[in-house]
Amino acid sequence: MEQELAIRLQDNGICYQTQVEIPVTTADFYFPLESRPLLVFVDGRVHLGTAQIAKDEEVRSFLRKKGYRILELYYDSYSDKKRDQLCQQIVDNLR
Repeated sequence: MEQELAIRLQDNGICYQTQVEIPVTTADFYFPLESRPLLVFVDGRVHLGTAQIAKDEEVRSFLRKKGYRILELYYDSYSDKKRDQLCQQIVDNLR
């Protein structure tokens, strides 16, 4: 899904960085906005387990406290429609 989103963002002329290492994790997409950087995490089924949900929340709460904006995008299977919905959520959060 991340690769498909990257292609869609490029097609729309949106600049981003991918797989950016932040001190405690790696963001799928990084947008260095002036006000507050936006970190985007694109999470599939692996992130739906109880232990993983708790771990993700701990890390993302820490990042929020450090001043990052966090956008969590979930999907359970690939479709062009879902890709476009997730891409639109990113675009909406960039405004």
